[in-house]
Amino acid sequence: MDRRDTIIAAAVFAVALVVFSLARARIFGISAEGPARARLLTGDEPAYMLLAHSVAFDRDFNLYNNRVEGHGRHFGMERCDEHGARKDWERREIYSIHTPGLPILIAPAYALGLRALRHPRAAVAILMNVLAALLAANTYLFCRSIVPAAGERAAFLCTAAVAFTPPVIFYGSLVYPELPAALIILYALRRALPRLPLSPAHLVAATGIAFLPWLSFRFFLPAFVLAWLLAGSRAAASPRPRVAAAFPVLPLLASLALFFWYQYRAFGSVSPAAGYALQDFARRGYASRGALDGLAGLLLDRGHGILTWSPVYVIAPAGLALLLKADRALGARLLLLLASIYIPGAMFVFWWGGFAPPPRYMVVPAPLLGGALCCLFARGKDPFLRLLFGILLAVSLALGTAGAYRPGFLYKHRHIAELHRQRRMARVFPSFFRKTDSTWPLAAAWGGALIGLNVYLATRRRKVVYW
Repeated sequence: MDRRDTIIAAAVFAVALVVFSLARARIFGISAEGPARARLLTGDEPAYMLLAHSVAFDRDFNLYNNRVEGHGRHFGMERCDEHGARKDWERREIYSIHTPGLPILIAPAYALGLRALRHPRAAVAILMNVLAALLAANTYLFCRSIVPAAGERAAFLCTAAVAFTPPVIFYGSLVYPELPAALIILYALRRALPRLPLSPAHLVAATGIAFLPWLSFRFFLPAFVLAWLLAGSRAAASPRPRVAAAFPVLPLLASLALFFWYQYRAFGSVSPAAGYALQDFARRGYASRGALDGLAGLLLDRGHGILTWSPVYVIAPAGLALLLKADRALGARLLLLLASIYIPGAMFVFWWGGFAPPPRYMVVPAPLLGGALCCLFARGKDPFLRLLFGILLAVSLALGTAGAYRPGFLYKHRHIAELHRQRRMARVFPSFFRKTDSTWPLAAAWGGALIGLNVYLATRRRKVVYW
């Protein structure tokens, strides 16, 4: 990474911070309540906020006194009594079904917001804006590192395609673990790819990898994959490969030991999803409703699929194919990491992300797909690709803007197109959330068309004139 890329990445951070701040101002004001009831805390956010209050002021994870004393009033949700497990009233213990990683991360901002602003959610949202802007800057640097031939303009456009379209534009201000996880994974991957001497950046990456399981049990697999990639990178760059390989693995193992101890202390089980089991989710199973529903739905579902909310990702598979052709080892590593993120989310019983803006579980793989998009521009100028990318990006930006303008609609498990006359048009896309007889035929038709388009783009000849 040269000085120029560092300067551009800083500019990307500044621009992204402004954009995410504007989106936050539209979704809710400084009071974190906003003018409409739909803009109040929703979904999992109150649970994370209440646990952050307990971490910041009680220095524990027990929510009993927080429930009894109504600490939810500090962020507009006094009756914050959901998402609790192991309700042992005799021992005065209540633990959240959610892992405490995100509350630990936001607790300092929460405490500062409550004491200085009297609006803790506003302070937490500002922190999320900063993390989202850092994600945008790292996306730019990631694109430049894996496909330097694509040029700065292509890397910037692909960064905009990730940061300013669904789902990242929606989660740049919301209190969910996906955005911090996306930042940690992308940063750790950037550190794991080059074979460089040990530096403080590697220590930061190893710490982030060790922290991933605390954000959600869905991030266990990517944590192991990243630890393996970082261990391999360190071993190749060190005269003592076995010692160097242990460097990123030991913090992860220590973190997992502490995590399992917490799970056993809180729920009496070392299962990573023990809290969900105590809320009887185990009765339905942790896999999606229908083995393939989530795997296809996260891509194609009418209301929750990433391709219906951000169609710019339609051409990402072609970029992955080109990356595999140009650098098989790098492409294989990226595909492995994508699979480790995608499969746990797609197979979860709430593959659509629950009561949250769509597509929630695609926030983490989105920056990696941005790198794949950038690979399309590495082989030279292609007027057709430019036109197609521009149209898809414009539609994606428009949907992101519309979603931020009407945030309440994002929680209704429908697509923004259904607000207007295009609702009949929206029905040409399959719905896995509310399945019908046409769901799989439509999915097969769209899947075949998308495969054909990506094969064409991956094999299309272009002039070798770089941007």
